[in-house]
Amino acid sequence: MPPEPPPTAPPAKERRSLGWILSTNFGEGLPWSFIHQMVTEFLTAIRASNTQVAATSWFHLAVSFKFLWSPAVDLFGRKRTWVIGLQLLLGVGMLAIAAVAQSQTLTIVWALLAILAIVQATHDIACDGFYLQALDKHGQALFSGARVAAFKAATLVGGSALVILAARTSWLWGFGAAGVIMCLLAPINAAMMPHPPERAFASQPGTGGHRGAEFWQAYRTFFFQPNAALVLSFMLFYKLGDIMMFAMSRPLLRDIGIDTAHRGILNAIGPIAQILGSVLGGAIIARRGLDRCLVPMIFFQNLAIPLYLGMAVFKPPFSGVIPVVLAEQFAAGIGAAAHVVFLMQRCKAAFSASHYALATAVVFVGSTISGVVSGPLNDAVGHVAFFAIAFVASWPSLVLAFFVPKAGLEPTE
Repeated sequence: MPPEPPPTAPPAKERRSLGWILSTNFGEGLPWSFIHQMVTEFLTAIRASNTQVAATSWFHLAVSFKFLWSPAVDLFGRKRTWVIGLQLLLGVGMLAIAAVAQSQTLTIVWALLAILAIVQATHDIACDGFYLQALDKHGQALFSGARVAAFKAATLVGGSALVILAARTSWLWGFGAAGVIMCLLAPINAAMMPHPPERAFASQPGTGGHRGAEFWQAYRTFFFQPNAALVLSFMLFYKLGDIMMFAMSRPLLRDIGIDTAHRGILNAIGPIAQILGSVLGGAIIARRGLDRCLVPMIFFQNLAIPLYLGMAVFKPPFSGVIPVVLAEQFAAGIGAAAHVVFLMQRCKAAFSASHYALATAVVFVGSTISGVVSGPLNDAVGHVAFFAIAFVASWPSLVLAFFVPKAGLEPTE
């Protein structure tokens, strides 16, 4: 009778997986931070117009429409190769922006940013697809919090550390450091990422093995999945109220007397609370399953919105704002872990990159709409009424959570 494997084997495998999961998802977060945080700070620092600063929001369109080319990542080449190659390309693009930023030639900067946004969105497709390809359902749930944590850690580096570096030296060094980090991540990930088997697309039913047919099969299998209308509605509404609240959280803090320096402190401690929430949420889901966790976790996330309504009413001092922000960010981390697992479970393994890109595109449609209307709505009704409306906007997701299917499209391995 062969000896049983040592009990430390599974934890050792999980530790190896954790390494590449943290490094690849840090590589997802840093380009996002570069485009949406560092560039905004750069434009503000050089006194660009508010219209130009706000125009960085247009780069979200690359993520919103990445589903249009996401099947290409599934159909051509290996996802592992896509990830490593695109990280190098992102690093080179960041270095190019660093080289021209000092001259403040914004036409070239905007052109490079537009290209970088498309590369970043494609990199997201490859990273998400590889994660779904390399892990079974248990691993996907277990490490969902780690993914969110690594992404948030990257935004802390980009939105805080590298911005401070640029302020104390120059934007050549700030942007350049981001580019160097991305270039270094590529060989690190090449050494750490596993080599999972690729799916054979010719085996997909109804396509005859043709690439064009496989391309459209990716869309059909997502949009015509069981309970598609219910699933897509839930994706659209999941974070609607939370996004509205977050969009106007900074103006609220400013208007109740929290200055820029103190908001900067909140920007540092808030994400830490969210990282803790996301890691805890992922561990709980891996242990108890999404079917038991989805409803309480989405309620936990959205019931934090009235905390900001309370701040709008009572206008607490900074000492009173800290626990509110920490509690809300922790709840957001819990909700994000459940959200990520739900999206992954609505993906078929053969089209993992395409399906996850389509799922996140639906989410970004809701986020973009809610973010765009938040400003004018807040101006029209004031903070108190706005945060009450944001809480009401979360109710559809609370109702849908009871009815949405909680089992994956495919059996657990």
